[in-house]
Amino acid sequence: MNRKFCVAPMMAKTDSQYRYLARQLTNKAVLFTEMIHTNAILRGNQSKFLDYSEEQSPLVLQLGGNEPEALAKVCLLSNEIDYDEINLNLGCPSPKVKNGNFGAALMAHPELVKDCLSAMTESSNKTISVKIRLGINDENIFESLDKFVSIIAETGVNVFYVHARKAILGKLSPKDNREIPPLNYERVFQLKKDFKDLEIIANGGIKDIIEGKDLFSDLDGIMIGREAYSNPRILGKIDSTFYKSNDMKKPLKEITENMFDYFDTLKSKSEIKRGLIHMHGLYSGLKDARRIRVLLSNFNYFKKAKMEIISLLDNQYSKVA
Repeated sequence: MNRKFCVAPMMAKTDSQYRYLARQLTNKAVLFTEMIHTNAILRGNQSKFLDYSEEQSPLVLQLGGNEPEALAKVCLLSNEIDYDEINLNLGCPSPKVKNGNFGAALMAHPELVKDCLSAMTESSNKTISVKIRLGINDENIFESLDKFVSIIAETGVNVFYVHARKAILGKLSPKDNREIPPLNYERVFQLKKDFKDLEIIANGGIKDIIEGKDLFSDLDGIMIGREAYSNPRILGKIDSTFYKSNDMKKPLKEITENMFDYFDTLKSKSEIKRGLIHMHGLYSGLKDARRIRVLLSNFNYFKKAKMEIISLLDNQYSKVA
């Protein structure tokens, strides 16, 4: 799988509805599911786990958890689903995740991580990867990071998505953990120099795809999250910029019509509502963006809203992609 450009996993955002939208704009970008805890899958609530279609590929299933046996069981189940890769989240800093001792909290327990990854690789027929931070709390990232990576690389895992910040657990909110700890891209570059055989994809603070491509040319790829969600039209140039492939160049009207046609196939009102929310950023910067967002937010007038939005796009933005 070519990881030159990846859309980061984001809770309550990179669900199936967002991924359908993303695939209206790019064929090549690697997409991720939201982080799904092993318990949510093994205890019978498998809707998110099974919420996959071939059109979403290349797609990575991201898991949360700290029990090797449970992770192995989920990997066995996923052998029957066409995910392209399974990723273990070692970077989420939320208090709930910290209290469950998974996500970024696991970076304090490299031997446990090693056990988890060994169990996953033994049970899976897919590539296993990790998403990490530079470190946690008061760790010296120039000493601890290489040691951590060395230990878990012994499992044969060689794909690392690296958020170029520390995680400050128990003191900062998830939002603050995306903004307050300083970015340190140089540490990510050094990690690649120290581990030339590993595939290193940089994440954190990247907003401009052209600048990102140039800045991280010595790495194996970049990963963008919030910008790809709040302004999904940037995905429209990914295929040509990173993969030397033709961009899809669908007009906004066509993308919008495709999304509403897709919503007609969904049985759950909650899924449709989430999809409508994901579309808000699609119209950022347009003169009628506020009006369109109001229409998208009014689920009770779903069909009427659709007709008015299509009319607005037909009159003014039919050639905008």
